[in-house]
Amino acid sequence: MVIVSDFGGSVQAYVAGFLTLVFYRPSVCPGCGAEGSCIGHIKRWYCKHCQHTISLLPSFLVCYRHYLLAVIQTVVIARFEDHASWAQLETPVAIAGAPSQRSMRRWCQSFAAHAPAWLAEVEQALATHTPSVPLLTPLGGGIKTSAAATPIPGLLLAASRYLLAWAQVHLAQARAYGSNDRLRFLWLWGHDRGLVRLI
Repeated sequence: MVIVSDFGGSVQAYVAGFLTLVFYRPSVCPGCGAEGSCIGHIKRWYCKHCQHTISLLPSFLVCYRHYLLAVIQTVVIARFEDHASWAQLETPVAIAGAPSQRSMRRWCQSFAAHAPAWLAEVEQALATHTPSVPLLTPLGGGIKTSAAATPIPGLLLAASRYLLAWAQVHLAQARAYGSNDRLRFLWLWGHDRGLVRLI
């Protein structure tokens, strides 16, 4: 079990302030709901009740991936928003210590596979909070037919912009996120709603 936590965004800030960071300790086990049963130390807890381990994951990382979310986001956005070819993807990412093309393909395939569930959650939130979003049909009835021609991963990326814009106005903790952080925001937002895998 994993709890995604925001430590201010950058890896450098996390490393520089590691000794002074305050790590969230759950008062209730997210697995079984038992109160006061999580024991342990920095970044990992053990529930004495259900005997599961709970890990704390900084929001600049994604479960099951060995690269920073910023590098993965560069690839996913370039592929699904900018329609970059695999060869074109190698150039901008190379500066950041390029992953293999095989890794980039895996990330994009995984993002595409998980995008429908995430898009459904984002659509529901947008329909509830800002039904006038151009992607939605009137009265928040889903994605417009003209937008539906866009592949679902591209729609999720577009919808994440609207979700972040809404959150920046209504949620104080979202004000620190910019357009370059929208997948990190989406990752935190969705994980809090039970969406475990984004990429």
